[in-house]
Amino acid sequence: MTKTDGPRVLPGPASTIQLTYTQQECWFESGEDEPVIWNVSADLFDHERDEIVEHIGAFEFFRADPFETRDLFGVLDGHDGDVGLIAETILDVSSGQFHDDLDDFTEPIYPAMLILNSAKLVKKWRGFGVGAALVGRAINRLSAGCRGAACYPAPLDGPDEDRETAVASLRKTWQQLGFEHYRDGVFLLNLGTVTLGEALPGLIKRVDALPQPDVDDWRYGAED
Repeated sequence: MTKTDGPRVLPGPASTIQLTYTQQECWFESGEDEPVIWNVSADLFDHERDEIVEHIGAFEFFRADPFETRDLFGVLDGHDGDVGLIAETILDVSSGQFHDDLDDFTEPIYPAMLILNSAKLVKKWRGFGVGAALVGRAINRLSAGCRGAACYPAPLDGPDEDRETAVASLRKTWQQLGFEHYRDGVFLLNLGTVTLGEALPGLIKRVDALPQPDVDDWRYGAED
């Protein structure tokens, strides 16, 4: 008889995952020529020892507002990652404003768009649904004043022959949060609806229900 493997076990207890939000800016700059950039770090945090035990992921978001940043397209296009491609898709380059048809996908009464520029998880944490839950939580935290969120589901690296499979997998991941295809591979999430709020609790509950180490066992193992 062939022995079958059981379900994968989370590398650490989900209840110890902590998100830390950081933003940098030069104190002497007015801020009107740069979008707000948020870096979000996901880590396992031991509250008893008050310290980070293990880094598990990182996410970068841009808050893009054409009324706050002059030449928004030029500024975004000058950054690495997918943010330039997303900017080219959602912005009218000639006017610097969002395309009119963006109103059909996002809430037009708000001025800004939240752009997910990159999402990285440590390899052993992939495949559990943790990434979607963490990104959803971060979007929920950073979404104030934003009409929608945008992303370009594509792998940051890897062999070309695996790219199509990876893109399909990433699209499925972001669709769990309510992202819909807009055009040219860019996906949008309407933050003026309850879509994210309804999807997020289920994603978090699904991760929490996975087999995972006991918190005390994990803590003593971390100490060793």
